[in-house]
Amino acid sequence: LYHSAEYLSDCDCNNAALAVFMRKDKAHEVLRVHKRANYFLEEIHPGDLERECNEEKCSFEEAKEIFHSQEKTVRNLILGEIEGSLNPCSTNPCNNGGVCKIRHYSYFCICPPEFGGHNCETGESECWYKNGGCWHYCRDGDSAFHVVCSCARDYALHEDGKRCVQAGKAEASRTTAPAARREGTVGNATMENQRGDGSGLNGTGSVRRGNEGLHQGSDWGDVLDMPQPSPQTTQTNISSTLEQYDSRVTGGTLCHRGHCPWQVLLRDSRDIGFCGGSLIGRRWVLTAAHCLDLVSPQHVTLGEHPYQREFKEQKIAVERTWTHPHYNSNNYNGDIALLYLSSAAVLNTYVIPICLPSPNLAALLSEEGRVGMVSGWGATHKRGSTLRFLMKVRLPIVGLERCQQAMDRLLTDSMFCAGHSTATADACKGDSGGPFAVSHRNTWFLLGIVSWGEGCAEQGKYGVYTRVSNYIPWIKEVVQSV
Repeated sequence: LYHSAEYLSDCDCNNAALAVFMRKDKAHEVLRVHKRANYFLEEIHPGDLERECNEEKCSFEEAKEIFHSQEKTVRNLILGEIEGSLNPCSTNPCNNGGVCKIRHYSYFCICPPEFGGHNCETGESECWYKNGGCWHYCRDGDSAFHVVCSCARDYALHEDGKRCVQAGKAEASRTTAPAARREGTVGNATMENQRGDGSGLNGTGSVRRGNEGLHQGSDWGDVLDMPQPSPQTTQTNISSTLEQYDSRVTGGTLCHRGHCPWQVLLRDSRDIGFCGGSLIGRRWVLTAAHCLDLVSPQHVTLGEHPYQREFKEQKIAVERTWTHPHYNSNNYNGDIALLYLSSAAVLNTYVIPICLPSPNLAALLSEEGRVGMVSGWGATHKRGSTLRFLMKVRLPIVGLERCQQAMDRLLTDSMFCAGHSTATADACKGDSGGPFAVSHRNTWFLLGIVSWGEGCAEQGKYGVYTRVSNYIPWIKEVVQSV
């Protein structure tokens, strides 16, 4: 090759200035590669920034050969205080609160959950994070980081694809504070909703059986939702004359008529109220399983404000009951039951079902410190008697770990706690089965069921509630079976 190059280098090639070959000795100089990094005795040469951190894999030890001290190396390499900084994170290139990290000669960004891209410049959404930004229900879309929002019945999805607005005055009843939802019915048809537009079955997001059925959202295909009522209340429970129902409303205020329109009172064969419940459909009531341990509910009353019967309330017989198959009466795990009414409730200002949350929405609403409302006719103290008027109390959610430290009985993931460690308010005897409702974006959702507690509003103790979102599949299964 070199001899050929020497011979051809004398050729004109039509233009001597464009000759591409040269003599052997000249070609050898051009092709020679000077070994500079990681060769024998390389370390005896003076430190060179280009060699140490460009040709070789830049490391703290390699850079230290240049700066000769650990302090200077940290300051210059890690903190980037040198001209033409070796640290690309010295001026954070990550947007939207992203954290810059060094990787070899470059960087990468650790982005907040709602952002992506190399520099966290792209907005992303997933239902697990803050319900995907949806006001009601969220379903992960077909493409990555895309969600589909939908709304509870009687609400329409706003053009922004996130918010939910009431469909119309004719279709949506309101009570006084937040917003009340109109009618809700439970059906046994196909309660799955996999439509990508998030509209739900029949274009309403609900399933119907005749004119009774539960409302359903489309956030995960299986969620049921009901209409909801109004203002913020306090924690209470429907009390009974039976001492066995040591559920837990103390320190509350009067829940004015129509402010707790989903509240139900369970009555026995003697017409005595013994537990509370929540209307989740025109013929469906959700309550605590332990309420059915010793007493069978004969009928329920809806739209009731004073404990005594009055003409505005509705009295409906209970046709059938279901207790969760995994209910444990010893530790109150699975403390949830369903009642099917003999006829549909007449929905009005004072009788409105409450929405059921999807798991993603429930996770958002269950954050520690979130305030919920409990209501009922329960006793105001441990040895007290049933109240005459419906009461309500607002209570903050307490972290499960902190609650477990305060309680003697073991808690499970199907429970959550709420209350004040100073013991100023709580549910009490007779409030069992009642609702723990949370208002979100002017819509009320049933987050919990009053389950158990150690005393009533005792110092350092909290009320324990059944986590409703854990039982949505079971609720759907029961509803479909009717």
